Formats: sequence, structure tokens, C-alpha cells
Amino acid sequence: MIQNQINKPVIIRATLEMASQIYEVVRSTIKEIYTKYYSDEAVGFFLALHSKENILGDISEGKVYAVTLGQDVVGTGTLDKDHIGRVFVLPQFQGQGIGTLIMERFESEIIKSHGAAWLDSSLPGGKFFSSRGYIAKEYREYTLENNKVLAYEVMCKENFPIDPDEYNAPSQLVRREMELQGIDLDELRKVFPKRLYLLADSLYDAMLAKNAGTLTYHVGGEVYVMKHDNGVGFVKGEMCSPGIATQAEDLIAAGARELIHVGFAGGRVGTRIGDVVITDGAFNDTAVAGLYGCKGEIVESSKGLTDSLCKEMEAKGITYRRGYHWTTDAGYVETSWRIKYMEDKGALCVEMEGAGLFSAAQFRSCNAAGIYVISDSGAGDDWELGWGEGALETSINKVIDTIANKV
Repeated sequence: MIQNQINKPVIIRATLEMASQIYEVVRSTIKEIYTKYYSDEAVGFFLALHSKENILGDISEGKVYAVTLGQDVVGTGTLDKDHIGRVFVLPQFQGQGIGTLIMERFESEIIKSHGAAWLDSSLPGGKFFSSRGYIAKEYREYTLENNKVLAYEVMCKENFPIDPDEYNAPSQLVRREMELQGIDLDELRKVFPKRLYLLADSLYDAMLAKNAGTLTYHVGGEVYVMKHDNGVGFVKGEMCSPGIATQAEDLIAAGARELIHVGFAGGRVGTRIGDVVITDGAFNDTAVAGLYGCKGEIVESSKGLTDSLCKEMEAKGITYRRGYHWTTDAGYVETSWRIKYMEDKGALCVEMEGAGLFSAAQFRSCNAAGIYVISDSGAGDDWELGWGEGALETSINKVIDTIANKV
């Protein structure tokens, strides 16, 4: 009978004296859980694979770990270089974080010497491993007795949690860049604009034509400080997610705390040329977001900053649409089925920078948001270009006037 259940579970390297308890954890779990998923032949295969003799052999090689609760073993796992195996938790203790404890320990060991973690997933474990970022890389089959077939997936995890403090190259590079300009980075951070608008090409040109700012800093581009408020500035935004994410890193390192991308987007069903979209986040079709550790389908913008932008637009009488949009790395290869998928999800428009900006900003604990003017549309039967149309020019001027604090 399990005792000392109020104790905190601890993971330790298994000793030979623990072999019987570890075998019992494995055997009990297979008989209670695996029988719901597999044939008798498959259950017999697993029991033979994880025999007491095999467990003893792995313990003697230092590969086996045990999770103890008081004097009792309630979970186990085996780590062989970059391969995770034999992860079992007694059924009555599942759902209490013991499996997570094992995986976190193993993954922390693996990334010291290897670039990825691998495992062979059973049916009961598939959902759990997927939730931890493991992706199926190969489908395999194994022939059992009576012509039964055991199917399983080889899964891999290549992306692990990242500590931003360990990856501080932007601060180092910007510090050196500022030194070459005769500027101390710590002093720069005290006066650098806290809010920066990252403007697409023609929007940037329109802002320059307003003569609203003064070129003051050279970091992450040519940074103009607004004449009406030295806490606000603007810069020409880089193109595509990798470019704008790198630019964001430099600007954040220099001291920016709010980054607002103002660009153009292709309209989808429900939006027209000249419409203004303020985004709550981007459906992500980029590589950058995953590299920054964003796991979900949507990379959110900063809600507080987005709410503030909406109020500013309303105060200037600008009508806008608010919702989610789509960021893609392939601007000219928007397939019909992918467009349909995004429209079904409710994406208001498509562009190429938002997810990259929001990912980098989240990673560096900076606020970020996006404003998009619909410049073309594929919502109808034909691709419609809006350049030169009055509706587009009117919207551009309204947005720029709002940013420049002019009416």
C-alpha cells in the first residue's frame, strides 16, 4: 500500500534495490492502462520489453530514474543519451505532475549535450508528449504473434524553453554600436523613446513629409523623435518577420518599451481597400515565432497597448476593424486552401511582419501592437490593387496624422 502520500515527489537515479518497485510500477501501469488501447499480444510484448531483467540491466548502467514519494516509488523513466524511454507513473498518481517532473529532468539533461530529445510513443503517452512539444517524425510498425501489428511513432522535441537572459547578444551588440557613436547605452536607455512606430515604406515617407520628428538616433534604423513628444519616435520598419524581429531586438535593447507596427495588408472577406485593422494578434505562418518559443497558432499582440491604440483612433474619428490577422512568410504563395482556412478562422487580413514582431517583443517582455491599412484585396474573384485609390490615400493620411498628433 502506498504510504506517505503527503510528501513531495522527488526524482533520483535508481538503485538496484529499487528494481522490484520500479518493475511493479511498470507492470501495474501496463496491465491497467495499456489493456484499454492494445491487443493481448501487444500487452504481452510490452511486459516482456520492460521485464525485471531489462530494468535491472538499465539500472546497472545508470540509465533509470525513480520518482519517490516517501519510501515508495510512484513513477519511473529511463534516459539513454538523447533517448527517453520507459516513462511510467502509477495510475493512481497520474495527473499530478509526476510525468512532467520526469520529462523536465530528462530534457534538462539532454540539452546539455544533444540538440534534440527522442522517444518512441505509445498510444497512451501520445497526447502527453505532444503537449510537451514532441512532434512525430516517423511511423513504424512491429509484427507480433498471431499476425498482430504494433504501430507507434518516433517523436522528437527540438525546441526547448529559452531564458532571454542567456541570449543577450542584442544588448552587447547595441552597446558596442553606441560606443562607436560615442554614446553610453545605459544613458541612452534613460532618454530613448519608449514608444516607437515601425512604419512601412510609404507610410514612413508620409511621416517624413509631415516633418513631425527629428532624426536623433542610429540604432535599429534611423530613429526620429517626435517634436511634440520626445517619448515617442518612429523608424522605417524592416520587411518580413525575421527582419522586423531583429530590428525589434535592437530597439528594445536601446530602451524602447512599446513597438507598434504600422503597415499594409491584403484584405480578406469582410474588409475593403482603405479599411484600418487594429490586430489582437497574428495567426502564425512563420518560422520566427517558433524559434522564439511561441507554441500556439496565434501570437498575441499586447492587449493593453492595443486597447490604447483603439482609443486613440476613436478620439481622432477613425473607423477601424479589430480582430486577428494572418502573418505569412510566403507573400506570393497564399494557397487557396490556406486562405480558406484563415478566413474560416476569422483572419481580417494578411501581411508578413506582425508575428515576428510580437514574438520578439514577448520574448523580451516588451509591449507590441499592429495597425494595418488594407492596400489590396483577394476577397473577390480577382486580386484588386488599391494603390492610387482615394480610399487608401485617405486612410494613410488619417493614420499618419494621428501618429504625428495632427488633425
